[in-house]
Amino acid sequence: MATAKHSDVNIECPICTEEYTDPRELPCGHTICLKCIKERGRDKQPGDKLACRLCRKEFTLPSNGVEDLPKNFFVSDFLQVKELSGYKCRKMLAKIEKEKNAFTEQIAKAEMEISKKAEQLKQMIDVLDSNISALSVAYVS
Repeated sequence: MATAKHSDVNIECPICTEEYTDPRELPCGHTICLKCIKERGRDKQPGDKLACRLCRKEFTLPSNGVEDLPKNFFVSDFLQVKELSGYKCRKMLAKIEKEKNAFTEQIAKAEMEISKKAEQLKQMIDVLDSNISALSVAYVS
C-alpha cells in the first residue's frame, strides 16, 4: 500500500486506503470518501443512525442521505491544488523534453558538419602531402 500523504495533510481515506474521492466530514470530525460512506449506509434511510467506522460515534443520516454530509473543503481544495501542480509539472516536463530534443538535433547537425569539415581538411592535407612529395622528388632530381 502506497502512502498518500503530502506534508501534514492526510489525503488518504482511512476506509478504502485510496486517495480521497469526494471527501465528507462526519459529525465526529473524521473525513471519509462519499463512496465509502454510501457503501456503509446503503441499507439505511434518512433519519437512521450510522456509526463512524473509526471512532464508532453514531450520527443521524441527513434528510437527503449521505450526499448531504458536509464536504471537507480543506482536503478537497488540497487535492485540487495537488492535481493542478502535477499538471503544471507534467506540462513543464513536456516543454523541457521538447527543448532537449531540439538541442539533441542541433548537436547531431553540428557533429555532422564537424565531420564533413574534418574530412575536407583530411583531403586538403592529403593533397598537400602529395604536392610536398612531388616537390621533394623534383628537388632531389
